[in-house]
Amino acid sequence: MFFAAEDELAVHTIASAAYRLISDLKSKHGYDEAGDHYLTMVFFAVRDYRRGTLPKVLADDPDAVRWIKSLADRLPITSSSEYRDFRASVSSAVRDAFRSNRNKVANFLKHADRDADLVLPSGDVDNLTLLMTGLGSYLDVAPDDLGPEGRVLWIYFCVANTLSDNLPAEYAPVADALKEASPDDQLRLCRELIVRLGVSDSGKSAALDR
Repeated sequence: MFFAAEDELAVHTIASAAYRLISDLKSKHGYDEAGDHYLTMVFFAVRDYRRGTLPKVLADDPDAVRWIKSLADRLPITSSSEYRDFRASVSSAVRDAFRSNRNKVANFLKHADRDADLVLPSGDVDNLTLLMTGLGSYLDVAPDDLGPEGRVLWIYFCVANTLSDNLPAEYAPVADALKEASPDDQLRLCRELIVRLGVSDSGKSAALDR
């Protein structure tokens, strides 16, 4: 739906519902979704800092570098650390604020019929971030199941946020093609790539089944 440029509110409704289901599943397995959200942000920033591979958008921002350095000075994250070796928890107040922000648009849509004068700022609907957050949560419970859609979304997100320099080399040609394309063509290229990857993955599965 996202790459087909369907209605943004429709995309948000479906993506938000799926994300909540994944979050509930994680909770049943003892995960703290809010804690994981902040851990992901902090862990990869600090590890990239240790490795000297901070994305350019961060490396060129003195305030961001100072903040990441302050975290690195306090946390036992090294250049060889693995994400799976760390867990994080947050206070109930932070968790409540995280959930409130996460559900803000979905709750607005759910109750919009009660007040015709309510207005939702367009900037509050950020489907790309929502989808990437949901993908990250999904990988917590299914770490080996990125799939064609997940791979393409990851590449697209990195290009959209000037993070493509840190993508694996095998994805560089796709990222370069997206950088050169118009916004509409980027979506089209992503749709086509998902189909091609899906066919390729199906072929591999069929070969394994024989």
